[in-house]
Parts: sequence; structure tokens; C-alpha cells
Amino acid sequence: MTRIITAEIFPQCSFFSNNLKPTSQSQKHNFVVRCSSNDHSKIKHRNNQRVKVSTHNRPAHVQSNDMKVLNWSCKVGKYDETLYLLECKMKSGYKPDVILCTKLIKGFCNSKNSDKAEKVMQILEQFGEPDVFAYNALISGFCKMNKIEAANKVLNRMKARGFPPDSVTYNILVGSLCDRGKLGLALKLLDQLKEENNCNPTVITYTILIEATILEGGIREAMKLLDEMLSRGLQPDMYTYNAIIRGMCREKMMNQAYEFVRSLPSKGCRPDVISYNILLRALLHKGKWSDGEKLVNEMFSAGCEPNVVTYSILMSALCRDGKLDEAINLLKIMMDKGLTPDTFTYDPLISAFCKGGRLDLAIKFLDYMISNGCLPDIVNYNTILSTMCKKGKADEAMEIFEKLGEIGCPPDVSTYNTLMSALWNNGGRARALRMISEMIEKGIDPDEITYNSLISCLCRDGMVDEALDLLGDMEGNGFPPTVITYNILLLGLCKAHRVDEAIEVLGEMVEKGRRPNETTYILLIEGIGFSGWRVQAMELASAIYQKNAISKESFQRLRKTFPVPDVYKDTTLSDAGK
Repeated sequence: MTRIITAEIFPQCSFFSNNLKPTSQSQKHNFVVRCSSNDHSKIKHRNNQRVKVSTHNRPAHVQSNDMKVLNWSCKVGKYDETLYLLECKMKSGYKPDVILCTKLIKGFCNSKNSDKAEKVMQILEQFGEPDVFAYNALISGFCKMNKIEAANKVLNRMKARGFPPDSVTYNILVGSLCDRGKLGLALKLLDQLKEENNCNPTVITYTILIEATILEGGIREAMKLLDEMLSRGLQPDMYTYNAIIRGMCREKMMNQAYEFVRSLPSKGCRPDVISYNILLRALLHKGKWSDGEKLVNEMFSAGCEPNVVTYSILMSALCRDGKLDEAINLLKIMMDKGLTPDTFTYDPLISAFCKGGRLDLAIKFLDYMISNGCLPDIVNYNTILSTMCKKGKADEAMEIFEKLGEIGCPPDVSTYNTLMSALWNNGGRARALRMISEMIEKGIDPDEITYNSLISCLCRDGMVDEALDLLGDMEGNGFPPTVITYNILLLGLCKAHRVDEAIEVLGEMVEKGRRPNETTYILLIEGIGFSGWRVQAMELASAIYQKNAISKESFQRLRKTFPVPDVYKDTTLSDAGK
């Protein structure tokens, strides 16, 4: 594959200097201590001040009959003001403009204000003439806010008022159901759409369903949808075909994917750079460099120029294989071609430097990105921060963390998870807890890693009761504990010699459908043994081993740890031939 990089099709060029820009000054913040929140809303940007629309809270000189003011107010995003002006005009017999109201509905939906979006529609229905575009805007907004029931109510109201849904309406609903893992309901909706007299499925409808089916039912089921689509006289576009290629690669059907790409011209479509990128990523992920080289050459022969993503895929694969020099050389070539690297291009290089222990070079690369007009994203910063924390540089990591907001790259849940664990491990328990509170106040919802990290920290410090309480909060917030979560708790309970409670937690785990793994059993056996019940521990170990729930190596290690010969005499005899 090296030949691809050094061939004449990739001419060499000069690279960058080491004169890198220093980082900006840090900014300190004070935070309120709060470890939990009763507000489990998924809304990221919160506004606790409710805007009351009333004629008493606006100046009397507002020219409510001025359409220019209405349109301008909506255009600049002053949706509350626009709604107020609209209500004022209603009093003078004004018939609301459907285009303006549709824009207003979209504005309120984008700001996640469903009540006011609904209010605009009610005004339009009562005093004006809504159309299918207005209804689609409201249905789409409700779907994006995960208010599927409300969206269905609007759909029914739309039909009742004599506005038959069009294909866009159905595509919105189908897409929303697929996004939420409800493929079965989406397929039923497709059947309903096929029965409509004035509305038929489109290429977009089938493409949405094909993508969802690949994830839930596999590529073969998706191919059935493709066949149905063709039988209805619909011509797939490259977005549809690329979804199929992606599905084949996902199921490691590389030969079929390769042949499918080659067959596209006969289907009336020419493979695009996305098609080749999907295939190239899958090939290089499996280490098939020679096949990757053939594909790149074929790509050039087809007159398809590599883009930034193509180079990023190649660089990522080179970094993964430890070929940093070649990856940097490819970055030079890419820039010489006139392509501008983005954050995804730089991230594998930064990650490779961090994994190789060259944090200094990773930071220099980060500064180089900035100096060349490519602002790092939070993924780039998270890579640096994680490495700093692992190297015991939590204080330096905090300095970078504190200025993320001022440089326009606010931290995400991964950032908080990294810093929280690092602070706790370095004795900053109070600061770590403040970060949890700050995270919630900023509308950043904790994820499974957040809970598991905090439960682990609590158990490690002997705060097992608090960890058990957090387990309940985790479930209440929609994150079912995994086997990893339960294993962390079992370890904490066993270390605290609370074996009876550990057994209860194991029972609860099984009741909730979480299958214990080998680590689960070993933790429990060791907990029982180290609590002084060696015979009982090895009786349990012997029984579990007979059911093949733990490996022979693990069982032998437990025998050495808790030598009680009589307990597993039968097991020893039965295993003599193994």
C-alpha cells in the first residue's frame, strides 16, 4: 500500500514548521455543588423563564398592522415577538399568512418550544388557511422532539380538516419511527402508504427503510425492500445504493460489495466517491492493503477523485498500523492536492501520538490545526485530555477544560466523564461531584459511562451505599444497568465483605434479564472465599465450572487461591482426562 502514497499520482510537497501558537489564557469558574437532578429532560438548552404572551407586556406604539415588521421579526429569530405581533393583528381581523406561520412553527420547533408551535397552528386553523406544508412542519417538529403521539394527533387533525398527507408527511413519520428503533411500525406505515389513493412511497421512503432494516434485520431483508422498490418502478439513487454497499460491508460481505459497486453502471448509476470510501474503509479495517490499492487505482480509472474523507480513511488505517511517518507523508500529499484537512483527518494522528506517549507532539498538532484555520472539535480535545489524565496531569487537563467554552468548543459528556474520573482518582472528590452538578445544569445528560465511572469511584472509596443509590438513579434516568455496572457493584460489595447483599444484587441482575459473565461469577466466588467461607466458595466454583460458566484456567486459579481438596474431589476426577 506504500506505493499508493509514494506514486506519481500523489506528488510530494513541503510540510509545516514547528512554530506553533500557544494556547489562550484559562478562565476560572465557580460551580454549585449538586450531585443529582430531578429533571431528566433530554432538552439540551433549557430556558426556565416562560414567556407569557399578553397585550400588557408590550408597548402600545407597536404597529401591529405592519407586515414588514412581522416578517423581519420572524426572519431574525424573534419568534416570541412575532407571535405577539400576530396575536395583536388577530384583533383587527387580520388573516394570518400561511408562509409566515409555517416559518414561525419551524422556528419554535427548532427551539424545542412545542406549545408555541402548536399555538401558531391553532391560530392558523382558526383564522387562516393552513396547508400541507404547515402541517408537515409541525409533525416534523414534534417527531424531532420525540413527541410521536402529538405528531399522530396532528396527522389525524390534518386528515379531518380535509388535508390528505403527502409522501413528505409519511417520510417524516417513517424516518422518526426508524430513528427510534421501531422498524415494525415504520413498515406498517409503508403498507398504509401503499394503500393510499393519492400518495405513493418514494425513493426516499424506501431508502429510509432500507437503512433501518440493515441495522435491525440485516442486508438480506434490506435487499427485499430494494427489489420491491424496483418492482414499483422507482429508480434508486446513489444514496440508496450506498446504503446497500454499507450494509454489505457491515456484514463482512466484501466480495459481494465489491461486485455490487462494479455492477452499478449497468443499473444506471455511476459509483461516486462515497461508494469507494465505504468499500475502502471496510477493506483497510480488515488490513487488506493490496485490495485497497486496487480499489484506489480503480477509483482513479473511473475518473473519481479522492476527497478529504478518502485521505482521512487512508491516514487512519496507517496510524492504526503504526505507520505514522507514512500518515504524515500522506497529509503533505493531501494538502499539496489543494484539499483542506478537517478535524477527522487530524484526529487519528493526534490519537496515535497520544497512544505512543508523545503528548507533546499531539499538542503541537492541535496548535498547528488552529494556526491553519481548522478549529479542533471536542473529539480532538477529549483525546488530549484523556491522555493528560492518564499521565497524571489532571491539573493541566483542567486548565484546558476551563477554556473550552471561550474558544467555541463546549465540553460534551465524554469530556466530563474523563475529567470526573481523573479528579476523583487524584483526590479531588468534591470537584468531581461539582462537575456532575455542572454537567446537569448545562443540559448535558449523563450517559452509561458517567454512571459506571461514578459507581466505580464510590465503590473504590468504600461508599457502597451511595453506589447502590446511584444504581436506582441510573435506571430512573433511562439507562438500564449492564453486566459491567453489576460487576462493579459486586466487586465493591465483596470488598466490603457484604456478600449477602452481593448475592441479592446478582439475583436482581438475573431477574432483570442481565446475563452474568465469567467475571461476575469469579467476583462472587472470590468475595465469598475472602470473607472466610472458602468451602462454600469452592462448592459454588465447582458447580459453576460443571456448567461451563467459567473456564478451566479460572477454575484452576481459584483452586490455588482457596485450596479445599474435598470440595472439588469429584470435579478433579472427572477432569483428569482433560
